[in-house]
Amino acid sequence: MVKIKLRLRIDAPRELVWDVISDIDNDSYFWRGITSIRNLSKNRNITTREVVLGKDNVCIQVLKTHTLERIQTQWVSGVISGTKDILLFPLNNATLLEIQMNYDFPGIGRQDSKRLTKLFQNEAELAVDLIKRRSEGYEYYLSPFAEKLWVN
Repeated sequence: MVKIKLRLRIDAPRELVWDVISDIDNDSYFWRGITSIRNLSKNRNITTREVVLGKDNVCIQVLKTHTLERIQTQWVSGVISGTKDILLFPLNNATLLEIQMNYDFPGIGRQDSKRLTKLFQNEAELAVDLIKRRSEGYEYYLSPFAEKLWVN
């Protein structure tokens, strides 16, 4: 099992950060492992969607949004099972962003699990950096950290 927890202060009000993270159709901008998204159904605050990871790893996710508080993602089929929670906490005029990922990879051995932990840790670090930058108004700036992660 891969467990990741990150926290980052964002110098923007919670409402602004919520606007950024709740635009779930643009998740592939922040979560670079996602190459495509197709919504299958939407019922108020629950969205079921198909995501493709990499070239051909098709997964199904169920997202539940709690306005201004959290987005809960349940991976229900595919190469990943588990949850990802994105939480927002108000800090006066700023926001505390927290990412919690609890993933399992059926059929993957211990060595591969260590490699996947590092990969998903890097992806989460990039995502919080990009969320922070967009929320603070640096929409088109890609940090040196982000460039380091995604250059082959």
